[in-house]
Amino acid sequence: MKTNILLLVCLVVTATFGVCQGSSLKKSFYEKTCPRAEKIVKSVTWKHGCDGSVLLNSTANSTAEKAAIPNLSLSGFDVIDDIKSAVEKECRGIVSCADILALAARDSVSFQFQKPMWKVLTGRRDGLVSLAPEALANIPSPFFNFTQLQQNFANKNLTVHDLVVLSGGHTIGIGHCSFFSNRLYNFTGKGDQDPSLNSSYAQFLKSKCKSLNDKTTTVEMDPGSFQKFDSHYYNILLQKKGLFQSDAALLTNKQAKYTIQELVRQNEFFEEFAKSMKRMGAVQVLTGTAGQIRKKCWKKRSDYKKSRCCANGVTATFGVCQGSSLKKSFYEKTCPRAEKIVKSVTWKHGCDGSVLLNSTANSTAEKAAIPNLSLSGFDVIDDIKSAVEKECRGIVSCADILALAARDSVSFQFQKPMWKVLTGRRDGLVSLAPEALANIPSPFFNFTQLQQNFANKNLTVHDLVVLSGGHTIGIGHCSFFSNRLYNFTGKGDQDPSLNSSYAQFLKSKCKSLNDKTTTVEMDPGSFQKFDSHYYNILLQKKGLFQSDAALLTNKQAKYTIQELVRQNEFFEEFAKSMKRMGAVQVLTGTAGQIRKKCWKVNT
Repeated sequence: MKTNILLLVCLVVTATFGVCQGSSLKKSFYEKTCPRAEKIVKSVTWKHGCDGSVLLNSTANSTAEKAAIPNLSLSGFDVIDDIKSAVEKECRGIVSCADILALAARDSVSFQFQKPMWKVLTGRRDGLVSLAPEALANIPSPFFNFTQLQQNFANKNLTVHDLVVLSGGHTIGIGHCSFFSNRLYNFTGKGDQDPSLNSSYAQFLKSKCKSLNDKTTTVEMDPGSFQKFDSHYYNILLQKKGLFQSDAALLTNKQAKYTIQELVRQNEFFEEFAKSMKRMGAVQVLTGTAGQIRKKCWKKRSDYKKSRCCANGVTATFGVCQGSSLKKSFYEKTCPRAEKIVKSVTWKHGCDGSVLLNSTANSTAEKAAIPNLSLSGFDVIDDIKSAVEKECRGIVSCADILALAARDSVSFQFQKPMWKVLTGRRDGLVSLAPEALANIPSPFFNFTQLQQNFANKNLTVHDLVVLSGGHTIGIGHCSFFSNRLYNFTGKGDQDPSLNSSYAQFLKSKCKSLNDKTTTVEMDPGSFQKFDSHYYNILLQKKGLFQSDAALLTNKQAKYTIQELVRQNEFFEEFAKSMKRMGAVQVLTGTAGQIRKKCWKVNT
């Protein structure tokens, strides 16, 4: 099975601008219209193997993507055609080539394990154009340095973590000499060899690629393991045996190198690859009525006009609802002034948007759970809900009001929205303190616990550090950190990781372990301003909670902290992570309800 997974990943959807969140991709999209579709794809894929890649042929007027330089080592077009033919026999005109590619990518990787390595949401439609320049613009070049790689992935709203994980697709496949021979014979234009390339490996490559002019010879990308999907690629990277300049570039960045060291562990790689493939699989997909369902994957239907549409989609495994029905301007027709009303009331009062339902005789609500005891703003949410209900009764959910108010409260000081909020959420029917305790990161968590908590929502270490920046605003009760002052290990001691002068200041506020009422600023000197100051105090070991200090115990997290000290970087990344967080375990469609009052379920 000769699959170039990284190229396959990049070309499944040929994206340009950003990960599009909230698309109409679904699990088992073809369940009613073509129930055997996924089984057919798997059957043909496992029979032939699959390089799933760009499919349209060149025409007299344009060179297709499959003929672009980065794609010249791709194969498997015939296999995709075989799959398409088999699916068409079962249900004509229903299953898109884009979905066949996404499924075949998963199934080709999964073949050796005889089980699916990740879930693929379906419902894509096919694009109408295939141009070599687009492939050149969107596929990471094998000659890219780290900055170029990072920017290429960022353009798709993918992170450095995704970059390193998806590069692991180079564990399978081959590369043409012309894509790396400059590293052997003319790296800086002076007839020299790339000094970052392992010298013995360079000699081996020279024995295969005799000159700079060799454009036909191919070499295994992962020597000794190029037909097996595993984590071996990361081992060879650390030995400086990455084939392409873009492989070697990953070692030039601290965060990327740390991730490489983590992914050497096979189970870690498999788990992270599945997550990143899901994210990549939602990049600029066409859904609904956009595009077409091609009759043949290698040519577009002639009965369609050229049109393009970006449908949005967020990654999901456990809890993040990828391909949900969240949309931009969901209320545009049903309640056009909804978002303006939310902003108006939010900016008038300020908002701590949080859990809303009150406790009942039978259950303690989330707002009363320990992690939420310092939350305020319930009255503001009620004011917003009342204002929206006057405009359009029974249309706008409390969940959407919260998402919008969170954005607008942060945005108030800038007088412009800091990120786009997709809407269309519905309200849950239950609010239980145990759920809050299980889902909200505890202020007493260590790094492992924090990482797992975020991973459960399919959020990354990067998201963890970025969203922790929300601690730049607000207060914390003494009871959530006084153990660090008076009894850290149960021996009446102080947390040694806490800045000693800051500890003395905190002791002047929190007189004992029993103080449950006093509050302290979480970001001293800047607790009412949304900025990157939180990261400065972290690096000074002045994080208030144990969970804040824990971020410094992980290399990747610490590197991210150092990056986010730059305010513009923090604002940009916070917006992205808030979008991801805003799609975690949402109810849409007919699920849940639209509450009449945000503090109680409808009766």
